[in-house]
Amino acid sequence: MSAIPSLFRIMALRDADSLHLETGKIPELRRRGRVEPMALPALEAELVEDFVHRVTTDTDRAMLQVGSVAVTFVDPDGAPYTVSVHRAGAGYQLVGRRVSSGRAAPLPRPAAAPSAPREREVPGEAAGARAAAPAIEPAREAAGAPLAALALGPTLAGAVASAHQRGASDLFVSTGRGAMARLGGALQPLEGVHTDEEELWALLRAAELRARARAPGRPGEAGSADFGAEIDGVRVRCNVFAHLEGVALAVRVLSDAPPALHELGLPAGVEGALGHRHGLILVCGPTGSGKSTTCAALLQHLDTLRPAHVITLEDPIEARLRFRAGLVHQRELGAHFDSFAGGLRAALRESPDVLFLGELRDAETIAAALTAAETGHLVLATLHAPDAAGALDRVLDAFEDGRQRQARTQLAGALRMILTQRLVPRQRGGRVVAAELVPVTPAVANILRKGELQTLATAIQSGREAGMVPLERSLAQLVRAGLISQAEAQRACLDPALLRSQLG
Repeated sequence: MSAIPSLFRIMALRDADSLHLETGKIPELRRRGRVEPMALPALEAELVEDFVHRVTTDTDRAMLQVGSVAVTFVDPDGAPYTVSVHRAGAGYQLVGRRVSSGRAAPLPRPAAAPSAPREREVPGEAAGARAAAPAIEPAREAAGAPLAALALGPTLAGAVASAHQRGASDLFVSTGRGAMARLGGALQPLEGVHTDEEELWALLRAAELRARARAPGRPGEAGSADFGAEIDGVRVRCNVFAHLEGVALAVRVLSDAPPALHELGLPAGVEGALGHRHGLILVCGPTGSGKSTTCAALLQHLDTLRPAHVITLEDPIEARLRFRAGLVHQRELGAHFDSFAGGLRAALRESPDVLFLGELRDAETIAAALTAAETGHLVLATLHAPDAAGALDRVLDAFEDGRQRQARTQLAGALRMILTQRLVPRQRGGRVVAAELVPVTPAVANILRKGELQTLATAIQSGREAGMVPLERSLAQLVRAGLISQAEAQRACLDPALLRSQLG
Protein backbone atom coordinates (compact mmCIF):
# COMPACT_ATOMS: atom_id res chain seq x y z
CA MET A 1 0.00 0.00 0.00
CA SER A 2 1.40 3.40 -0.89
CA ALA A 3 1.54 5.75 2.08
CA ILE A 4 2.60 8.68 -0.09
CA PRO A 5 -0.92 10.22 -0.38
CA SER A 6 -0.84 10.68 3.40
CA LEU A 7 2.33 12.75 3.09
CA PHE A 8 0.58 15.25 0.81
CA ARG A 9 -2.15 15.61 3.42
CA ILE A 10 0.48 16.28 6.10
CA MET A 11 2.06 18.93 3.88
CA ALA A 12 -1.27 20.73 3.67
CA LEU A 13 -1.93 20.46 7.40
CA ARG A 14 1.47 21.91 8.26
CA ASP A 15 1.06 24.70 5.71
CA ALA A 16 4.29 23.77 3.94
CA ASP A 17 5.24 25.23 0.57
CA SER A 18 6.28 21.92 -0.98
CA LEU A 19 6.90 18.25 -0.31
CA HIS A 20 10.17 16.64 -1.49
CA LEU A 21 10.32 12.87 -1.91
CA GLU A 22 13.22 10.76 -3.14
CA THR A 23 13.80 7.03 -3.27
CA GLY A 24 15.87 5.90 -0.29
CA LYS A 25 15.68 9.23 1.53
CA ILE A 26 13.59 10.68 4.38
CA PRO A 27 10.67 12.83 3.13
CA GLU A 28 11.19 16.58 3.58
CA LEU A 29 8.95 19.64 3.78
CA ARG A 30 9.95 23.10 2.59
CA ARG A 31 8.34 25.87 4.60
CA ARG A 32 9.29 29.54 4.29
CA GLY A 33 12.73 28.67 3.00
CA ARG A 34 13.50 26.07 5.66
CA VAL A 35 14.06 22.35 5.17
CA GLU A 36 12.11 20.21 7.66
CA PRO A 37 12.77 16.44 7.57
CA MET A 38 9.67 14.44 8.52
CA ALA A 39 9.74 11.95 11.41
CA LEU A 40 9.48 8.99 9.05
CA PRO A 41 11.84 6.30 7.70
CA ALA A 42 13.48 6.57 4.30
CA LEU A 43 11.14 5.89 1.40
CA GLU A 44 11.30 2.41 -0.04
CA ALA A 45 11.79 2.14 -3.80
CA GLU A 46 8.60 0.09 -4.20
CA LEU A 47 6.44 2.79 -2.56
CA VAL A 48 7.80 5.56 -4.79
CA GLU A 49 7.64 3.48 -7.96
CA ASP A 50 4.04 2.45 -7.25
CA PHE A 51 2.98 6.07 -6.72
CA VAL A 52 4.76 7.26 -9.88
CA HIS A 53 3.14 4.49 -11.92
CA ARG A 54 -0.31 5.56 -10.70
CA VAL A 55 -0.05 9.24 -11.56
CA THR A 56 1.76 8.99 -14.91
CA THR A 57 0.89 7.67 -18.35
CA ASP A 58 3.03 5.51 -20.65
CA THR A 59 3.99 8.69 -22.52
CA ASP A 60 5.04 10.39 -19.26
CA ARG A 61 7.18 7.43 -18.29
CA ALA A 62 8.89 7.47 -21.69
CA MET A 63 9.67 11.18 -21.23
CA LEU A 64 11.18 10.44 -17.82
CA GLN A 65 13.99 8.57 -19.57
CA VAL A 66 15.32 11.87 -20.93
CA GLY A 67 13.86 14.54 -18.64
CA SER A 68 11.16 15.37 -16.11
CA VAL A 69 7.36 15.56 -16.28
CA ALA A 70 4.73 17.54 -14.36
CA VAL A 71 1.49 15.77 -13.44
CA THR A 72 -1.55 16.44 -11.26
CA PHE A 73 -2.37 14.31 -8.23
CA VAL A 74 -5.63 14.46 -6.26
CA ASP A 75 -5.58 13.03 -2.72
CA PRO A 76 -8.39 10.88 -1.25
CA ASP A 77 -10.00 14.05 0.18
CA GLY A 78 -10.23 15.59 -3.29
CA ALA A 79 -7.43 18.15 -2.77
CA PRO A 80 -5.32 18.69 -5.94
CA TYR A 81 -1.53 18.95 -6.12
CA THR A 82 1.02 19.44 -8.90
CA VAL A 83 3.86 16.95 -8.84
CA SER A 84 7.15 17.29 -10.67
CA VAL A 85 8.74 13.89 -11.31
CA HIS A 86 12.21 13.06 -12.61
CA ARG A 87 14.68 10.20 -12.46
CA ALA A 88 17.25 10.15 -9.64
CA GLY A 89 19.73 7.30 -9.96
CA ALA A 90 17.85 4.02 -9.71
CA GLY A 91 14.73 5.71 -8.34
CA TYR A 92 12.71 8.92 -8.58
CA GLN A 93 12.64 12.38 -7.11
CA LEU A 94 9.26 14.12 -6.65
CA VAL A 95 8.34 17.67 -5.67
CA GLY A 96 4.69 18.26 -4.78
CA ARG A 97 2.90 21.58 -4.33
CA ARG A 98 -0.70 22.43 -3.52
CA VAL A 99 -2.97 23.88 -6.20
CA SER A 100 -4.24 27.07 -4.57
CA SER A 101 -7.32 27.47 -6.80
CA GLY A 102 -8.76 24.19 -5.51
CA ARG A 103 -9.11 22.88 -9.08
CA ALA A 104 -6.85 20.72 -11.10
CA ALA A 105 -6.19 19.85 -14.67
CA PRO A 106 -7.40 16.42 -15.79
CA LEU A 107 -5.54 13.65 -13.98
CA PRO A 108 -3.53 11.44 -16.32
CA ARG A 109 -4.88 7.94 -16.71
CA PRO A 110 -2.36 5.09 -16.45
CA ALA A 111 -2.04 2.53 -19.17
CA ALA A 112 -4.87 0.03 -19.05
CA ALA A 113 -4.13 -3.34 -17.52
CA PRO A 114 -6.61 -6.19 -17.09
CA SER A 115 -5.88 -6.65 -13.38
CA ALA A 116 -5.26 -3.06 -12.31
CA PRO A 117 -8.08 -0.62 -11.46
CA ARG A 118 -7.97 2.69 -13.32
CA GLU A 119 -8.17 6.12 -11.82
CA ARG A 120 -11.25 8.20 -12.48
CA GLU A 121 -10.80 11.25 -14.64
CA VAL A 122 -11.08 14.61 -12.95
CA PRO A 123 -13.82 16.81 -14.48
CA GLY A 124 -12.41 19.72 -16.46
CA GLU A 125 -12.56 23.42 -15.61
CA ALA A 126 -15.76 23.94 -17.57
CA ALA A 127 -17.65 21.35 -15.57
CA GLY A 128 -16.92 23.26 -12.36
CA ALA A 129 -16.86 20.04 -10.37
CA ARG A 130 -14.57 19.05 -7.53
CA ALA A 131 -11.62 16.87 -8.49
CA ALA A 132 -12.17 13.16 -8.04
CA ALA A 133 -9.76 11.11 -5.96
CA PRO A 134 -7.47 8.66 -7.74
CA ALA A 135 -8.03 5.00 -6.99
CA ILE A 136 -4.62 4.15 -5.57
CA GLU A 137 -4.94 0.50 -4.67
CA PRO A 138 -2.59 -1.42 -2.33
CA ALA A 139 -1.90 -3.98 -5.05
CA ARG A 140 1.64 -4.74 -3.93
CA GLU A 141 0.99 -5.26 -0.24
CA ALA A 142 0.67 -8.75 1.15
CA ALA A 143 -2.92 -9.32 2.22
CA GLY A 144 -1.97 -10.56 5.68
CA ALA A 145 0.72 -7.96 6.47
CA PRO A 146 0.19 -6.42 9.92
CA LEU A 147 -0.92 -2.81 9.84
CA ALA A 148 1.39 -1.99 12.73
CA ALA A 149 4.42 -2.69 10.56
CA LEU A 150 3.04 -0.37 7.88
CA ALA A 151 1.92 2.73 9.73
CA LEU A 152 2.10 2.64 13.54
CA GLY A 153 4.99 4.97 14.29
CA PRO A 154 7.35 5.00 17.29
CA THR A 155 5.39 7.60 19.25
CA LEU A 156 2.10 5.67 19.06
CA ALA A 157 3.81 2.33 19.70
CA GLY A 158 5.43 3.83 22.79
CA ALA A 159 2.05 5.09 24.01
CA VAL A 160 0.55 1.60 23.66
CA ALA A 161 3.46 0.06 25.58
CA SER A 162 3.09 2.65 28.36
CA ALA A 163 -0.66 2.05 28.65
CA HIS A 164 -0.12 -1.72 28.84
CA GLN A 165 2.53 -1.39 31.54
CA ARG A 166 0.13 0.65 33.69
CA GLY A 167 -2.69 -1.88 33.33
CA ALA A 168 -4.95 0.35 31.22
CA SER A 169 -7.90 -1.16 29.36
CA ASP A 170 -8.04 1.68 26.81
CA LEU A 171 -5.75 4.35 25.40
CA PHE A 172 -6.77 7.61 23.67
CA VAL A 173 -4.33 9.72 21.67
CA SER A 174 -5.49 12.92 19.96
CA THR A 175 -3.78 15.74 18.06
CA GLY A 176 -3.00 18.74 20.20
CA ARG A 177 -3.69 16.91 23.47
CA GLY A 178 -1.86 14.56 25.79
CA ALA A 179 -2.65 10.87 25.83
CA MET A 180 -5.24 9.51 28.26
CA ALA A 181 -5.77 5.99 29.57
CA ARG A 182 -8.76 4.22 31.11
CA LEU A 183 -7.65 2.71 34.41
CA GLY A 184 -10.26 0.89 36.47
CA GLY A 185 -12.98 2.38 34.29
CA ALA A 186 -11.87 6.03 34.85
CA LEU A 187 -9.98 8.27 32.42
CA GLN A 188 -6.60 9.51 33.61
CA PRO A 189 -3.83 11.48 31.86
CA LEU A 190 -0.97 9.28 30.68
CA GLU A 191 2.03 11.29 31.78
CA GLY A 192 5.17 11.32 29.68
CA VAL A 193 3.38 10.36 26.43
CA HIS A 194 3.16 12.91 23.63
CA THR A 195 1.19 12.97 20.39
CA ASP A 196 2.57 13.08 16.86
CA GLU A 197 0.19 14.66 14.37
CA GLU A 198 2.04 13.29 11.35
CA GLU A 199 1.86 9.73 12.66
CA LEU A 200 -1.87 10.02 13.39
CA TRP A 201 -2.77 11.40 9.96
CA ALA A 202 -0.61 8.83 8.19
CA LEU A 203 -2.22 6.08 10.26
CA LEU A 204 -5.75 7.24 9.37
CA ARG A 205 -5.10 7.27 5.62
CA ALA A 206 -3.27 3.94 5.68
CA ALA A 207 -6.02 2.29 7.75
CA GLU A 208 -8.76 3.59 5.42
CA LEU A 209 -6.98 2.22 2.37
CA ARG A 210 -6.27 -1.09 4.13
CA ALA A 211 -9.95 -1.45 5.02
CA ARG A 212 -10.99 -0.85 1.40
CA ALA A 213 -8.40 -3.29 0.09
CA ARG A 214 -9.31 -6.11 2.47
CA ALA A 215 -13.06 -5.82 1.96
CA PRO A 216 -13.66 -4.07 -1.38
CA GLY A 217 -17.30 -5.08 -1.46
CA ARG A 218 -18.07 -3.76 2.01
CA PRO A 219 -18.80 -0.03 2.36
CA GLY A 220 -16.64 1.81 4.89
CA GLU A 221 -16.98 5.04 6.80
CA ALA A 222 -14.91 7.95 5.50
CA GLY A 223 -12.79 9.53 8.20
CA SER A 224 -12.46 6.44 10.40
CA ALA A 225 -11.19 2.87 10.24
CA ASP A 226 -10.87 -0.18 12.51
CA PHE A 227 -7.90 -2.51 12.65
CA GLY A 228 -6.08 -4.89 14.93
CA ALA A 229 -2.35 -4.78 15.59
CA GLU A 230 0.41 -6.21 17.76
CA ILE A 231 3.08 -3.93 19.21
CA ASP A 232 5.99 -5.54 21.08
CA GLY A 233 3.85 -8.53 21.96
CA VAL A 234 0.87 -6.42 23.08
CA ARG A 235 -2.26 -7.07 21.02
CA VAL A 236 -4.65 -4.14 20.52
CA ARG A 237 -7.92 -3.30 18.81
CA CYS A 238 -7.86 0.20 17.32
CA ASN A 239 -10.08 2.80 15.72
CA VAL A 240 -8.49 5.88 14.17
CA PHE A 241 -10.82 8.75 13.27
CA ALA A 242 -10.89 12.38 12.14
CA HIS A 243 -12.65 14.98 14.32
CA LEU A 244 -13.17 18.73 14.57
CA GLU A 245 -9.68 19.49 15.85
CA GLY A 246 -7.69 16.87 13.94
CA VAL A 247 -7.38 13.12 14.27
CA ALA A 248 -7.48 10.69 17.20
CA LEU A 249 -6.75 7.06 17.97
CA ALA A 250 -8.75 4.89 20.39
CA VAL A 251 -6.99 1.69 21.45
CA ARG A 252 -8.38 -1.27 23.39
CA VAL A 253 -5.59 -3.31 25.00
CA LEU A 254 -6.35 -7.02 24.59
CA SER A 255 -5.46 -9.93 26.79
CA ASP A 256 -3.60 -12.63 24.90
CA ALA A 257 -5.34 -15.44 26.80
CA PRO A 258 -8.86 -15.44 28.29
CA PRO A 259 -9.33 -15.69 32.06
CA ALA A 260 -10.76 -18.84 33.61
CA LEU A 261 -14.54 -18.79 33.72
CA HIS A 262 -14.64 -19.02 37.53
CA GLU A 263 -12.48 -15.88 37.80
CA LEU A 264 -15.17 -13.65 36.24
CA GLY A 265 -17.67 -13.92 39.08
CA LEU A 266 -20.62 -14.77 36.83
CA PRO A 267 -23.82 -16.43 38.10
CA ALA A 268 -23.50 -20.18 38.65
CA GLY A 269 -25.99 -21.08 35.91
CA VAL A 270 -23.87 -19.65 33.08
CA GLU A 271 -21.75 -22.78 32.73
CA GLY A 272 -24.87 -24.92 32.25
CA ALA A 273 -25.62 -23.28 28.91
CA LEU A 274 -22.54 -24.96 27.44
CA GLY A 275 -24.25 -28.33 27.92
CA HIS A 276 -26.57 -27.58 24.98
CA ARG A 277 -25.55 -29.14 21.68
CA HIS A 278 -27.52 -26.65 19.59
CA GLY A 279 -29.28 -23.33 20.09
CA LEU A 280 -28.41 -19.65 20.58
CA ILE A 281 -26.67 -18.06 23.57
CA LEU A 282 -26.60 -14.25 23.75
CA VAL A 283 -24.06 -12.30 25.79
CA CYS A 284 -25.22 -8.69 26.07
CA GLY A 285 -24.24 -5.41 27.65
CA PRO A 286 -23.04 -1.91 26.78
CA THR A 287 -19.71 -1.21 25.06
CA GLY A 288 -16.79 -1.99 27.35
CA SER A 289 -18.73 -4.32 29.64
CA GLY A 290 -16.49 -7.36 29.03
CA LYS A 291 -18.74 -9.28 26.61
CA SER A 292 -15.84 -10.52 24.47
CA THR A 293 -13.86 -11.60 27.54
CA THR A 294 -16.83 -13.59 28.83
CA CYS A 295 -17.34 -15.29 25.46
CA ALA A 296 -13.66 -16.21 25.22
CA ALA A 297 -13.76 -17.67 28.76
CA LEU A 298 -16.88 -19.67 27.88
CA LEU A 299 -15.28 -21.10 24.74
CA GLN A 300 -12.07 -21.93 26.56
CA HIS A 301 -14.09 -23.64 29.31
CA LEU A 302 -16.02 -25.63 26.71
CA ASP A 303 -12.75 -27.35 25.79
CA THR A 304 -12.60 -28.78 29.32
CA LEU A 305 -16.11 -30.23 28.99
CA ARG A 306 -15.98 -31.97 25.62
CA PRO A 307 -13.98 -32.00 22.37
CA ALA A 308 -15.66 -29.73 19.83
CA HIS A 309 -14.84 -27.95 16.57
CA VAL A 310 -15.27 -24.21 17.22
CA ILE A 311 -15.19 -21.52 14.52
CA THR A 312 -15.09 -17.88 15.62
CA LEU A 313 -15.95 -14.83 13.47
CA GLU A 314 -14.46 -11.73 15.10
CA ASP A 315 -13.72 -8.05 14.40
CA PRO A 316 -10.83 -8.23 15.16
CA ILE A 317 -9.60 -11.43 16.83
CA GLU A 318 -9.20 -10.64 20.52
CA ALA A 319 -8.18 -13.41 22.95
CA ARG A 320 -6.28 -16.21 21.29
CA LEU A 321 -7.86 -19.55 22.17
CA ARG A 322 -5.76 -22.66 22.76
CA PHE A 323 -7.69 -25.93 22.74
CA ARG A 324 -6.35 -29.26 23.99
CA ALA A 325 -9.27 -31.63 23.52
CA GLY A 326 -11.06 -29.94 20.64
CA LEU A 327 -10.25 -27.81 17.61
CA VAL A 328 -10.64 -24.03 17.22
CA HIS A 329 -10.34 -21.86 14.10
CA GLN A 330 -10.44 -18.09 14.65
CA ARG A 331 -11.30 -15.86 11.67
CA GLU A 332 -11.11 -12.07 11.41
CA LEU A 333 -13.43 -9.70 9.52
CA GLY A 334 -11.66 -8.16 6.54
CA ALA A 335 -8.71 -10.56 6.66
CA HIS A 336 -10.53 -13.92 6.43
CA PHE A 337 -14.14 -13.04 5.51
CA ASP A 338 -15.98 -9.99 4.15
CA SER A 339 -19.13 -9.90 6.30
CA PHE A 340 -20.51 -11.68 9.36
CA ALA A 341 -23.46 -13.04 7.36
CA GLY A 342 -21.19 -14.33 4.58
CA GLY A 343 -18.65 -15.74 7.03
CA LEU A 344 -21.41 -17.51 8.92
CA ARG A 345 -22.81 -19.09 5.76
CA ALA A 346 -19.34 -20.30 4.84
CA ALA A 347 -18.78 -21.66 8.36
CA LEU A 348 -21.83 -23.89 8.06
CA ARG A 349 -19.98 -25.77 5.30
CA GLU A 350 -16.94 -26.25 7.55
CA SER A 351 -18.54 -28.78 9.93
CA PRO A 352 -18.46 -26.79 13.19
CA ASP A 353 -20.01 -27.88 16.46
CA VAL A 354 -19.93 -24.38 17.96
CA LEU A 355 -19.96 -20.97 16.26
CA PHE A 356 -18.99 -17.68 17.90
CA LEU A 357 -20.13 -14.38 16.32
CA GLY A 358 -18.34 -11.28 17.55
CA GLU A 359 -21.51 -9.23 17.09
CA LEU A 360 -25.05 -9.59 15.73
CA ARG A 361 -25.22 -6.47 13.54
CA ASP A 362 -28.06 -6.77 11.06
CA ALA A 363 -31.10 -8.81 10.01
CA GLU A 364 -29.08 -10.94 7.57
CA THR A 365 -26.57 -11.98 10.23
CA ILE A 366 -29.29 -12.59 12.84
CA ALA A 367 -31.29 -14.73 10.39
CA ALA A 368 -28.19 -16.77 9.53
CA ALA A 369 -27.41 -17.24 13.25
CA LEU A 370 -30.95 -18.47 13.95
CA THR A 371 -30.75 -20.90 11.04
CA ALA A 372 -27.42 -22.24 12.32
CA ALA A 373 -28.87 -22.64 15.83
CA GLU A 374 -31.87 -24.53 14.42
CA THR A 375 -29.77 -26.87 12.30
CA GLY A 376 -27.71 -28.50 15.03
CA HIS A 377 -25.08 -25.92 15.99
CA LEU A 378 -24.49 -24.14 19.28
CA VAL A 379 -24.17 -20.42 18.44
CA LEU A 380 -22.63 -17.95 20.88
CA ALA A 381 -22.99 -14.24 19.99
CA THR A 382 -22.68 -10.79 21.52
CA LEU A 383 -25.22 -8.00 21.27
CA HIS A 384 -25.29 -4.41 22.49
CA ALA A 385 -28.34 -4.29 24.77
CA PRO A 386 -29.02 -3.12 28.37
CA ASP A 387 -30.99 -6.21 29.48
CA ALA A 388 -32.73 -9.36 28.22
CA ALA A 389 -35.87 -7.54 27.08
CA GLY A 390 -33.76 -4.99 25.22
CA ALA A 391 -31.80 -7.79 23.55
CA LEU A 392 -34.97 -9.46 22.31
CA ASP A 393 -36.30 -6.13 21.06
CA ARG A 394 -33.10 -5.50 19.11
CA VAL A 395 -33.16 -8.93 17.50
CA LEU A 396 -36.82 -8.71 16.49
CA ASP A 397 -36.65 -5.08 15.36
CA ALA A 398 -34.00 -6.05 12.82
CA PHE A 399 -36.72 -7.84 10.82
CA GLU A 400 -39.41 -6.23 8.70
CA ASP A 401 -42.98 -6.23 10.02
CA GLY A 402 -43.98 -9.07 7.74
CA ARG A 403 -41.27 -11.33 9.19
CA GLN A 404 -41.72 -10.49 12.88
CA ARG A 405 -44.00 -13.42 13.68
CA GLN A 406 -41.70 -15.94 12.01
CA ALA A 407 -38.68 -14.40 13.77
CA ARG A 408 -40.40 -14.67 17.17
CA THR A 409 -41.18 -18.34 16.54
CA GLN A 410 -37.62 -19.07 15.43
CA LEU A 411 -36.11 -17.21 18.38
CA ALA A 412 -38.42 -18.92 20.89
CA GLY A 413 -37.31 -22.32 19.60
CA ALA A 414 -33.59 -21.58 19.27
CA LEU A 415 -32.73 -19.30 22.21
CA ARG A 416 -31.12 -21.03 25.20
CA MET A 417 -29.82 -18.25 27.46
CA ILE A 418 -29.38 -14.47 27.69
CA LEU A 419 -26.56 -13.14 29.86
CA THR A 420 -26.38 -9.36 30.31
CA GLN A 421 -23.47 -7.93 32.23
CA ARG A 422 -22.05 -4.63 33.47
CA LEU A 423 -18.71 -3.70 34.97
CA VAL A 424 -19.15 -1.82 38.26
CA PRO A 425 -16.30 0.01 40.07
CA ARG A 426 -15.04 -1.83 43.16
CA GLN A 427 -14.71 -0.03 46.45
CA ARG A 428 -10.97 -0.75 46.57
CA GLY A 429 -10.12 -0.24 42.91
CA GLY A 430 -10.78 -2.17 39.73
CA ARG A 431 -14.16 -3.36 38.51
CA VAL A 432 -16.43 -6.34 39.17
CA VAL A 433 -19.13 -7.99 37.02
CA ALA A 434 -22.82 -7.61 37.83
CA ALA A 435 -25.02 -9.80 35.66
CA GLU A 436 -28.60 -10.59 34.67
CA LEU A 437 -29.06 -14.26 33.75
CA VAL A 438 -32.13 -15.47 31.87
CA PRO A 439 -32.24 -19.17 30.97
CA VAL A 440 -34.96 -19.66 28.35
CA THR A 441 -37.55 -21.79 30.11
CA PRO A 442 -40.85 -22.88 28.48
CA ALA A 443 -42.50 -19.87 30.16
CA VAL A 444 -39.96 -17.44 28.65
CA ALA A 445 -40.25 -19.10 25.24
CA ASN A 446 -44.03 -18.72 25.41
CA ILE A 447 -43.69 -15.00 26.26
CA LEU A 448 -41.41 -14.57 23.30
CA ARG A 449 -43.62 -16.54 20.93
CA LYS A 450 -46.63 -14.39 21.84
CA GLY A 451 -44.67 -11.15 21.68
CA GLU A 452 -45.53 -10.21 25.28
CA LEU A 453 -42.09 -8.91 26.20
CA GLN A 454 -43.57 -6.45 28.71
CA THR A 455 -44.16 -9.42 31.05
CA LEU A 456 -40.56 -10.68 30.84
CA ALA A 457 -39.30 -8.61 33.80
CA THR A 458 -41.93 -10.18 36.09
CA ALA A 459 -40.98 -13.66 34.90
CA ILE A 460 -37.30 -12.96 35.66
CA GLN A 461 -38.04 -11.64 39.16
CA SER A 462 -40.26 -14.60 40.04
CA GLY A 463 -38.16 -17.29 38.35
CA ARG A 464 -35.51 -17.89 40.99
CA GLU A 465 -36.13 -21.63 41.08
CA ALA A 466 -35.66 -21.75 37.30
CA GLY A 467 -32.24 -20.07 37.62
CA MET A 468 -33.29 -16.51 36.80
CA VAL A 469 -30.98 -13.81 38.22
CA PRO A 470 -32.20 -10.19 37.94
CA LEU A 471 -29.46 -7.59 37.64
CA GLU A 472 -30.63 -5.98 40.89
CA ARG A 473 -30.14 -9.23 42.85
CA SER A 474 -26.61 -9.52 41.50
CA LEU A 475 -25.89 -5.91 42.51
CA ALA A 476 -27.36 -6.47 45.99
CA GLN A 477 -25.11 -9.49 46.49
CA LEU A 478 -22.06 -7.41 45.57
CA VAL A 479 -23.11 -4.68 48.03
CA ARG A 480 -23.59 -7.19 50.85
CA ALA A 481 -20.18 -8.71 50.09
CA GLY A 482 -18.58 -5.28 50.44
CA LEU A 483 -17.28 -5.31 46.87
CA ILE A 484 -19.22 -2.27 45.61
CA SER A 485 -20.93 0.67 47.28
CA GLN A 486 -24.69 1.09 47.41
CA ALA A 487 -24.32 4.31 45.41
CA GLU A 488 -22.57 2.43 42.57
CA ALA A 489 -25.27 -0.25 42.69
CA GLN A 490 -27.96 2.40 42.31
CA ARG A 491 -26.16 3.91 39.32
CA ALA A 492 -25.91 0.52 37.60
CA CYS A 493 -29.40 -0.83 38.30
CA LEU A 494 -32.40 -0.71 35.98
CA ASP A 495 -35.12 -0.93 38.68
CA PRO A 496 -34.24 1.11 41.82
CA ALA A 497 -37.33 -0.16 43.68
CA LEU A 498 -36.31 -3.77 43.08
CA LEU A 499 -32.76 -3.02 44.23
CA ARG A 500 -34.08 -1.51 47.48
CA SER A 501 -36.22 -4.59 48.11
CA GLN A 502 -33.26 -6.89 47.40
CA LEU A 503 -31.14 -4.93 49.91
CA GLY A 504 -33.88 -5.32 52.50
